Amino acid sequence: MDVRQGEALNGARMSWNIWPSTRLDATRIVVPLGCLYTPLKATENLQLLEYNPVICRGRDCGAVLNPCCFVDFHSKSWTCPFCVQRNAFPQHYAEHITEVNLPAELLPMCSTIEYIIPQTVCTPPVFLLMLDIAVIEEELDQAKDSLQQSLAMMPQNALVGFITFGAMVYVHELASTAMPKAYAFRGTKEYSAQQVAYQLGFGKNQVQGAGTQAAGRFLMPVSECEFALNSLLDDLTRDAWPLGGHDRRPFRCTGSALSVAVGLIESTYPQSSARVVVVVGGACNMGPGAVVGEELKETIRSHLDLQRDNDNAKYTKKALKYYTTLASRAVSAGFAVDFFACSLDQVGLYEMKVVADKTGGYMVMSDSF
Repeated sequence: MDVRQGEALNGARMSWNIWPSTRLDATRIVVPLGCLYTPLKATENLQLLEYNPVICRGRDCGAVLNPCCFVDFHSKSWTCPFCVQRNAFPQHYAEHITEVNLPAELLPMCSTIEYIIPQTVCTPPVFLLMLDIAVIEEELDQAKDSLQQSLAMMPQNALVGFITFGAMVYVHELASTAMPKAYAFRGTKEYSAQQVAYQLGFGKNQVQGAGTQAAGRFLMPVSECEFALNSLLDDLTRDAWPLGGHDRRPFRCTGSALSVAVGLIESTYPQSSARVVVVVGGACNMGPGAVVGEELKETIRSHLDLQRDNDNAKYTKKALKYYTTLASRAVSAGFAVDFFACSLDQVGLYEMKVVADKTGGYMVMSDSF
């Protein structure tokens, strides 16, 4: 098979087309051996198999039957090319396999195949949207428009939830269409999964996935809540919590809101394909994870302040420790956290980036929504 044909079929490109045959040849390679693999590459005539794959029984191997395996037609067995483990074919394979009657897994033109696993239920993707409502009206309108566009492009079976935060954290109930309802959390506290579940009415004993059914009011399929969520976004206004004066920043409890979001996913869809999307337009200045004070005369820390440990960098160590704890909770629950930070000033990504780094999320920065 031509090299380019192999790349088009398997989505794999090697740095070398020939393996070194001796150790001396291996030491003389200028460019190291490597492989660039595209898992979701669109290939023509992809073979679909509606049964479970045949897996090697070797310890810590787990390789799947493939065209590179050596097949013994007399003993009805195959040898794994990775661990050289000899494996017997399943009975339904052994009864029909011959040199001229091969299963699809052993055909050279089927080096890439896709298994449709029977009796397997895949949970839909989960998107928990978090919106900062402490920004100015113009920025809030642009952020709402962006969320509405994102909602229109989501799969109809995807589950979506909505949280807003300013001085307080609000978890919005999407099941109620006649009258919008939201559950408020204080912005000065950190919340565990048990506390979030209890506050939202899941019950004391319905955590770690058991509260999935009860959470249907807050995480609903796009097909069922798209109108309600769009209406909620249209009517959403800036946080009405009164400011302390013109010389103070608007209250923003990003850290507390993130702990509520993490707790909601922990108690409903742990170890699922979930993402928490944080849309933030300023620095957290209250509650856990704060990176700056309320007064405008107190400037947010710079890299020079961090190096010299100046007074306005006094929040950094505590905030880093707090967000590292949230990152560990998110990693344990198996979901990602994304940050979309749009502001002319800093928003505290230096402290929050550990959450995106550890969970495999995205960080997008811009000067405006």
